[in-house]
Amino acid sequence: MHAHSFSPESAGRRRACVLGLAAASTVLGTWEMHRLLSVRGTTAPELVLVALFSLCFGWIALSFWTAVAGFLQLAAGGRLPGLRWPTAEEESAKLSSRTSVVMPIHNEDPAAVFANVQATYESVAATGHLDAFDFYVLSDSTRPEAWVAEELAWAELCRRVGGQGRIFYRRRTDNTGKKAGNLQDFCERWGRHYDFTVVLDADSLMDGRTLVKMARLMELNPRTGIIQAPPLCVGRSTLFARLQQFAGRVYGPVVAAGAAAWQLGESNYWGHNAIIRTSAFIEHCGLPVLPGQQPFGGHILSHDFVEAALMRRAGFTVWLVPELGGSFEQPPPNLLAYAQRDRRWCQGNLQHLSLVMAGGLHPISRGHFLMGVMSYVASPLWLMFLMAGLVAALHDGWVSWMHPAAQPVDVGFDTVGALRLMSVSMGMLLAPKFLGLGLALARGEDAARMGGRAKLVASVLLESVLATLLAPVMMLFQSHFVFGTLLGYRVSWTSQQREDADLPWSEAARRHAVHTAVGVALAVGTFALSPGLVAWLAPVVAGLLLSIPLSVLTARASLGLWAERAGLFLIPEETEPPRVLSRAQDVTEEHAVAPVADAVDHVLTDAKAHALHLALLESQPGLEAVPVALASARRKLLGGSVEPLSAPEKVAVLLDAGTLAEAREQRLTRVAS
Repeated sequence: MHAHSFSPESAGRRRACVLGLAAASTVLGTWEMHRLLSVRGTTAPELVLVALFSLCFGWIALSFWTAVAGFLQLAAGGRLPGLRWPTAEEESAKLSSRTSVVMPIHNEDPAAVFANVQATYESVAATGHLDAFDFYVLSDSTRPEAWVAEELAWAELCRRVGGQGRIFYRRRTDNTGKKAGNLQDFCERWGRHYDFTVVLDADSLMDGRTLVKMARLMELNPRTGIIQAPPLCVGRSTLFARLQQFAGRVYGPVVAAGAAAWQLGESNYWGHNAIIRTSAFIEHCGLPVLPGQQPFGGHILSHDFVEAALMRRAGFTVWLVPELGGSFEQPPPNLLAYAQRDRRWCQGNLQHLSLVMAGGLHPISRGHFLMGVMSYVASPLWLMFLMAGLVAALHDGWVSWMHPAAQPVDVGFDTVGALRLMSVSMGMLLAPKFLGLGLALARGEDAARMGGRAKLVASVLLESVLATLLAPVMMLFQSHFVFGTLLGYRVSWTSQQREDADLPWSEAARRHAVHTAVGVALAVGTFALSPGLVAWLAPVVAGLLLSIPLSVLTARASLGLWAERAGLFLIPEETEPPRVLSRAQDVTEEHAVAPVADAVDHVLTDAKAHALHLALLESQPGLEAVPVALASARRKLLGGSVEPLSAPEKVAVLLDAGTLAEAREQRLTRVAS
C-alpha cells in the first residue's frame, strides 16, 4: 500500500495555506530583522543573529497559523474531511469488534491507578458495550512493595466490580524497552485476540462513551491505524498544575484543532489516550533498537512519534480527533516535576534526528520528527539569540569606540521598526491564548462554568504574566537538557511525581541557583553594555531572578485552592465534573490502599496475599529468580537471621514459589509452637 494515499483531497490546500503562510511570515520577519541590523552594514555577530531569529520566528509563525486554522475549524464547527462518522442507526448498533484497554504502570500509587481503571470500566459498562472490552494493567514495577500492593489492589477491584475474566493484571520481570517494551510484550502474548487496543498512561482516565466512539470509528474506517483523543489535564490542586489545566482547557483546543485541520490523516500519536489497530501495530510498528550508545542510540524513548510514522508508512492513516472529548490525564504538580518529565522527552525527541531520513516515510511524518526536535531545540536557539544580540551590541559599541570617525553620525537604529517587529512577534506568540479566550467568551455556557466572563479574562491575563515569567526558567532547563544530551548524558527512567506536595525552599534554591545567577549576570551585563537594552530584556531577567520564589509558590496547593475559591483558573470539568472524573475521585477516597511496609513479610504472614501472589506467579511460567540474590535471601529467611532483605533479595524471593512456601511453613510452625 502506498504510504501517500488515503489523504482527503483538501489536505494539499489546507497544508499549502498553513505552511505557506508560516513560510511567508518567516521570510518577511527575517527580512525586517536584517533591515534593522544592517543600518550600518552587517557584522558577523549580526548575521548569526538573523539566522537564529529566522529559526525562532519560523517556529512561532507555524504555531500561530496552526492556531488560526484551529480557530477557524472550531468557529465553523464542521468535522474533518476524510474520516467516516457513524450514522444514527450505526451509533445504536452493537460493536462487532473486540478492544483491549491497556494501562502500563511503573512504581505508581496503586490506589489512584486502580480507581481510574474502575471509573473507566464502570463508564464503559454504563454504555451497554462492556462485552466488547477487556482491561489489562501491565506492571513494570521494580519495587517489591509496589508489586505486592498492585496485586492486592487488582484482586480487590475485581471483587468490587465483578471483573474476573475481564480485568487482568500482569507484572513483567524483565523491563526491556521500558513502556514500549511493555506494550510489545502485551501484543506478543495477547494482542492477536483483539481488533483494537486503547493505550492509557498510569494517570489516564477515559469516558466509556469516548472508548465506544473510538472503537466504532475504527470499525467504520478500515484503513485507519491510530485515533488519538487529546487528553485534558485535570485533577491537581497546586497553582502550577491549575495554570496548566486552565491553559490546556482554554488554549489547547485551538492548537489541537489547528494541528488536526492541516495534518488530517497524517497526524501524530501521543503514546496514550489513543486507540490503535492491533494487527497493523504488531505487523508494522515494531521499534528498531538504534545503533550506538545512549543518548542517541539504544532503545527508542519517545516511541509514539515513531509508531505513528511506521503506521503511516504502512498505508494506514493516523488521526487526531479533538472533538472526541472524554479523555483526561493529570499535569505535573510543580515546575521541577514538569522539568524532570521534559528531560526524558527531550532525549527521546532528539533521538528522532537519526530517523528523519528513514526510507518510505510520509513527508508529514518527517515533519513531526523535526517539530518534536524543534520543541526542545527552540529553547537553546532563543538563548543563543539573546547571547548573539548582546555580542552584537558589544561589537557595535567596541567598533564605534575604536573608530569614532568611521561611524556616520546621521544613521541611527530604527527603534520604531524594532518595536514593531517585537510587537508582531509577541502578538503571534500570544495569539493562541486570545483566540482560545475569544471562543470561550463566545460560548456563554463555557464562560459561566469558568467563573464568568470577567474572571475568565482576568485568569487569561494572570496566566499570561506567570507563563511569561516561567518561560525563561524553562528555556534554561531545556537548553541544559539539549546540551546535556548532545554531550552524552543519558536520563534514567523513574516514575513521575504525581501527588501535590509543597516544594521546600532548600530544594528550589538548589535547583534554581544557576538560573538566579544567570539572571543577575544578564541584568548587570546588559546595564553595563546599554541601559536602554534592560527594558527589552526585563521579562527574561525578572523570570530568572524570581525563579526560586516562583517555583516554591506555584507548587503550593494552598495557593491553587485560594485561586479556585476566587474563581480564577477554573475549568468546566471542575465546576461540573463529568461522571467518570467524580467517580475516580470517590473510589480513590473510599478504597484507599494501605501501603505494604515489607513485601516479603506481607506475603508470608497474610494468607490471602500469599495465595494470590502464588496464583499470579504460576500464571507466568518461565520466571526464574536471580540465583545469587535468592541464595543469600534463603540464608537470611530460613536461617533465622535478623538481617533485613535487600530489594533484589526481596524480588528474588517473590519470584520463587518454593522459597515462599518453605518460609511460610516455617513461620506457621514457629507460631504454632
